[in-house]
This record gives sequence, C-alpha cells and structure tokens, in this order.
Amino acid sequence: MQLADRYARWLEQSVVAEAAQLRVAREIPEIELQTLWMSGEFGREFLTTTGGQVRVEHFGAWNKEPGPHFTGAEIAFGSSRVRGGVAVHWNASAWDQQAAHSPEYEGTILHVFVRETARERGQAVPATCTALGREVPQIWLDVSRFEFLPVDPPPCATTACRESFAALPAVRVLEMVEAAAQYRLCRKAARQARLAEQFGPGEALYQGIAEALGYRNNKLPFTLLAQRFPLALVRSRQMNIEPLLFAGSGFLNATDLGSMAGDTRGYLREVWEQWWFHRTEYDKLIVPAGLWNLRGQRPVNHPQRRVAALAEIARHWPVLETLARAANVEGIRHFFRQLQHPYWDFHYTLTSRRSLARMALVGEARITDLLLNVFFPGAVSAAPQFWETYRALPAADSNRRVEIAARRLFGSGALARELGKRAMTQQGLLQIYEDFCMSCDADCARCALPDRLEHWSGAGYGERS
Repeated sequence: MQLADRYARWLEQSVVAEAAQLRVAREIPEIELQTLWMSGEFGREFLTTTGGQVRVEHFGAWNKEPGPHFTGAEIAFGSSRVRGGVAVHWNASAWDQQAAHSPEYEGTILHVFVRETARERGQAVPATCTALGREVPQIWLDVSRFEFLPVDPPPCATTACRESFAALPAVRVLEMVEAAAQYRLCRKAARQARLAEQFGPGEALYQGIAEALGYRNNKLPFTLLAQRFPLALVRSRQMNIEPLLFAGSGFLNATDLGSMAGDTRGYLREVWEQWWFHRTEYDKLIVPAGLWNLRGQRPVNHPQRRVAALAEIARHWPVLETLARAANVEGIRHFFRQLQHPYWDFHYTLTSRRSLARMALVGEARITDLLLNVFFPGAVSAAPQFWETYRALPAADSNRRVEIAARRLFGSGALARELGKRAMTQQGLLQIYEDFCMSCDADCARCALPDRLEHWSGAGYGERS
C-alpha cells in the first residue's frame, strides 16, 4: 500500500509537534479500562514494577466466577510461561481491599493498575501478595491517550487551507485524499490483525461488527458484550443465541409481563424461558446498565434492536464469514438486507408501540459503514487487489463530520461535492480533518497543512497501489 506509506511519511513531517490536540478531559471507568486491556489496546509487552519483562501471550477470558477479572491468561515472564488469572484495577489499592485476603484470587498471576500513591511519589510500589503470601507481579498502565476525548473544532478562523488546496491541480488533491483514505484503512487493518492474532479471525470480525453496531455512543458496551459473550460461546448455544446476547446486554429485566403489549409479552416470555437455565452461569458477565447511552439515538438505531441484529448475524455466521473472505460487496449487502426478526422488525424498543411498516435491522448507511470499517480493512490487507473494489464504493448519506471536514478544507465548491460522492474519499477527508484540523488546538494560524501541501504537490505521488 504505497500511498499509505507515503502519506505516513508526509504526515510525520507535517504535524506541528507542539500543538496539543483539541480535547476534553474525562475519567475512564474501570470497566472500560478492563475492556481496553482485553482488546490489547495497551500492547502485549510490558515491564513489571520491579523491571522484569512481561509478554501477554493470551489475554484469557472474562471470569464468570468470583476472583480476578480474567482467567486462562497466558503470560511470559522472561523465559517462563505461566497460565492463570489477571486482575485489572484503576487503583492499585483495590487489590488490598478485594483480593489480598480472598482465596478466589490465589490463581492470579498478574496485577495491572493505573494509579498507585507510592509510585506517584517516586517511591517503590509495594508488593502485591495473595492470601497465602504468594507475590503477584504488577505492571503499570499509561492511559494518557485514553483520558481525553477529541472534540470538533469551531469554524475556521482563516481560509488558508482552502486557498492552498485551490492552488493545487484537482488530480493532486484527489491523490492526496486517496492516500489519506488508504492510510486510514491500513490503520484499521493493523488493529484487526492484532485482534485476530489474539482471538482468531472469526472473533476479530465478530468484535468489529459488534463495535460498529454500537455507533459512536455505544461502542464500549457492544465491545464488552462481544468480549464476554464471544462468537464461539454463542454459536455453541445455537438455539439460545438471542437470549444469551439480549440478557447479557442487561436489557432483559425480570418485570411483570402483565402490563406489556401482547407481542412484547410473548417475545419476552420466550427469551426469558431460554435464559432462565443459564442465568446463574452468566450473571456476572451481564453488561452494566449504566454503560448504555440511550439518549440522542434515532429510534431505529436503538441498542436493543442492534443487539437483536448481532444475534441474527451470529446465527447465520458461516454465510457472512464466507462473504467476508471474498470481499463480496453485493453478497454482504444482501446478507444484511435479508436479516429479519419477527419482533424487532416492527419495534423500536421494548416499550414502543408496534410499527405498521417493517424496519430494517441494519440500514443501508450502517451496511456501508460496516464495509468500510470492518470488512474491507481485513480484505485489503489479505489481498491488496480489493483496494480497487474499495475505491469504487459509493458514499452513504453524508454525516455531520464529513460535511464539517469538507467545508473546512474545501469550502462548498464543486471539488467538495465531488469528494463526497465516494465512500473512499469521505474516509480520506475524515483522516485529513483528524490529522490537522483536530490537531492544531483550533488555532488555524498554527496549522501545518497549508505550508506542507506544496511538498505533497512536488513529491510526484502518482501511484495508487
């Protein structure tokens, strides 16, 4: 992917190093920390608090029983490889409060933390010991890149970018946008490859689909749901896929069904009867209700419908997996279009009235999003010839961020409209917007893009592959 490599080299010379990204501080919930750890977002190689080398060979699985958060992890300490549990806490002191005297933590082989008072004072971190006095190695996580959320900058203070782009031949502009799109695709492919290395290609694809179904506001709970109820588990319970996922999401509450509408009452009774036999086994894995963001959602995109869609996707998984390997765009579109559910085709939520018209479980815009962000990164990485198929994908309905990016960089002229016609160029616009507009602290005068554009123009970047 030569364009992606060239964009990466050009970007390294372009970004203003001292410009802080426009962002807002936040507190990371401990469960999000654990989800990020499980996803491998912190990497696989670490140093213990005493300087020993650690490599995570396998992150294990979420623990269904009392004890550490993950079980069955495989950790290499130097040349020694150990299998056991991993506890992940925000504060190191949580070990003393929860684990130090609990026999359920005896099999813990690694303690992971973010905050520790002694360490922050520059002192040695106290040892962590189990109830039987066995010392557990510890590692500290740097969460700084997750502690801030990027925010869209205000309207441009200058027109420098637009003027610089206008001075370039259109072919050069399109070439640069395509390079940015290819760079974006390669980054997503690298993340997928990391998940595939840990969980296998099928689980990586399943987790990617779940995350995409979460949209922007519910990526965390959907990722957590896919981690705690992985594809192998739900597929092994073929007749109970929906009860596992719907109850596992926390949306199946033991309520009085008498007040429910007839079809809702029938649906919940059927799901509850199948979940009843498994509830004690998986009760600890249920996604906390507070993680779901139910505000500001289009009714048709409500997470309850998306969980039902994920269940139907898992039910027909072999078909989708075959289509994904072939990057069969029309086949993938048809797969999602034909997904049906006797209840959720006509309901927004469990409390909504029945709709007169059938509603798609996965709409056209979301199908395009899945192609761009889930299916094609892996496909192009495995077979670069699929890049040409990716390039030809038509755009879905433009979203707000694409419109903001186009307006800031190109105004409202013909070129901006042209860039909005293809999904690939929309992705390139978003990448440039994130790399520059969102990285100059909303101070357009400090943005490196206008000055660096001439270097792109003079570099002779004419190849597409």
